[in-house]
Amino acid sequence: MNPTITIDSNSNLVISLQDPEEREELADFLESHGSDNALIHLLEDYACNGSYTFFNAGDANPFVGLTEAPCIAESMDTDENGTNIIQGDFWYFGDYILECPVETLLNKGEVTFTSIGSNKT
Repeated sequence: MNPTITIDSNSNLVISLQDPEEREELADFLESHGSDNALIHLLEDYACNGSYTFFNAGDANPFVGLTEAPCIAESMDTDENGTNIIQGDFWYFGDYILECPVETLLNKGEVTFTSIGSNKT
C-alpha cells in the first residue's frame, strides 16, 4: 500500500490514498481487522523505515493525554524498559468518537490528523 503523506500549512498530517485497488484493499482490511489495525497496515511501509508510526495515546512517552484518539508519531523508539518514546512531531485524529479515520480516508480520499506538537530535543 502506498499512501501519500504530506504536512499542510498548519503542520497537520494529511494522508491520501488515490489508487482504487489500494482503497478497496484497505476497505476489506478495515472490515476484517478494525480501524487501528487498518491504520497500522496503511502506514506499515513508513513505520518499517522509521517514520510515521501509529500508536495508542496511552502507550507513548510523553503521554499524549487522556484520550483514545488514534495518533501518529514522526518516529518512535523504545527505551530499555520497553516504554515507547515519541521522537519528533506527532498528530492525533480528534474526531475519533464521531468518525473512523480510515472510513474518512476511503470516503474523501484523504484524512487529516491534527498536530499535537513536537518532542524534538
